[in-house]
Amino acid sequence: MPSLELVEETGFAEVPCGVSRAGTESRPRLALVDPSRLRRDCLRLAMLGEGWDVADMPAVLDLLRRLRRGETFNAVLIGGTSGAEIEIEEVARLAAAAPLVPILVAADCENGQRCERLRSAGAYGVLPANTGLSMLMAALAHIRGGASVPDRASPGPARPAEPAWPRLLTRRQREVLSLLSEGKSNRLIAAALALSEDTVKVHVKQIMKRLKVANRTQAALVATGAARAADLASLRPRPAGAL
Repeated sequence: MPSLELVEETGFAEVPCGVSRAGTESRPRLALVDPSRLRRDCLRLAMLGEGWDVADMPAVLDLLRRLRRGETFNAVLIGGTSGAEIEIEEVARLAAAAPLVPILVAADCENGQRCERLRSAGAYGVLPANTGLSMLMAALAHIRGGASVPDRASPGPARPAEPAWPRLLTRRQREVLSLLSEGKSNRLIAAALALSEDTVKVHVKQIMKRLKVANRTQAALVATGAARAADLASLRPRPAGAL
């Protein structure tokens, strides 16, 4: 299974469209596509603080034009309020134009079929529109790390209609995980479910154990469908400053 890590280029070898030459940038570069100027401005400031360079634009067609002009990116984030706002055909065109650049979508899908179509078109993951910054950063690290990401060029086995993780948890643990995935703290989860904070801590510990993940963010990624528990269990923290 090929890694999504950028391949180091030597001499004057041609660099595939959308892929940076190793060593030419000290910070990874994100292409942010979102029709909302406010969301783009806010997310650009947040990502700059996390060590990313960000080029933002309102539409996928704008990004395709920039790729044709020779601009390079390490990852693409396509945002929207609803998955219906994101054209499947445009995602497919983008994936074909820059096949080595991972694409992440942040939008609420009205049903699982829409999310599946976005993945089939080339998106490496689909996050809810209200995803927090820490979960987004973990998702970007995950897809850029290439941990058990299926190769787009060869079709893999069909995904099951329902994820496996709910069967691993009790009803209460699923309730806790749902709120955790919204970025809520233990205190807020406890208030929402009329539990003590200590009880919530016990549930969170059991959730991480049963899903075989290392932290709350990875558990939330599993719950939102951005990653599988088996993938995240083998994912190791990347060195500071690594692309």
